[in-house]
Amino acid sequence: MDDLRVAPRSKRVRALGIAAALLASSTLSLPTPSVAAPGPQGAPPIAASHATQQVTLAEVNSQVDPAATHLPDLTDILRQSAEAELRAIDWGKQGLRRGYKVSAAITRLESGREGKTLRASCAVSAAVRDERGSLLVIVEGRARAEEEGSLLASAERGALEGAVHGAIHRLPEAIRKAQ
Repeated sequence: MDDLRVAPRSKRVRALGIAAALLASSTLSLPTPSVAAPGPQGAPPIAASHATQQVTLAEVNSQVDPAATHLPDLTDILRQSAEAELRAIDWGKQGLRRGYKVSAAITRLESGREGKTLRASCAVSAAVRDERGSLLVIVEGRARAEEEGSLLASAERGALEGAVHGAIHRLPEAIRKAQ
């Protein structure tokens, strides 16, 4: 599951349907070009955009019917979780060439009870666009949660957060391979 594989072109084309759903209604705010900042003594100036690489969350959405979940607001939880995961990555060490915008979507969230055991599973897709707005890569994270208790919302939240973690932490390698 931790293996990152680049799909053949035909599978990538099919995956664009997910990206289209994620990004169809969005307009991305792209950073404006920055001026060169002075480098160390005697060194040529360093472009400020290269000194502060950024990967930011542009949008979130859910393909899950809100009535089918026990969580109050899926997109708010997705946004908070995705932003926290993006902040946890040291993007300065990733060797990125430009800024990137991420769109995340919950593609599946299911839960149920079997006796005293609560089970939930979730899939989250993350699409990355470069500063020109070109689709660069799509990754998916999936997770299952099981717990004893009475609140399905807790199991659903655990599965959602695990799926977000799985998708977001695949981004550095996926972006490096695609740029």
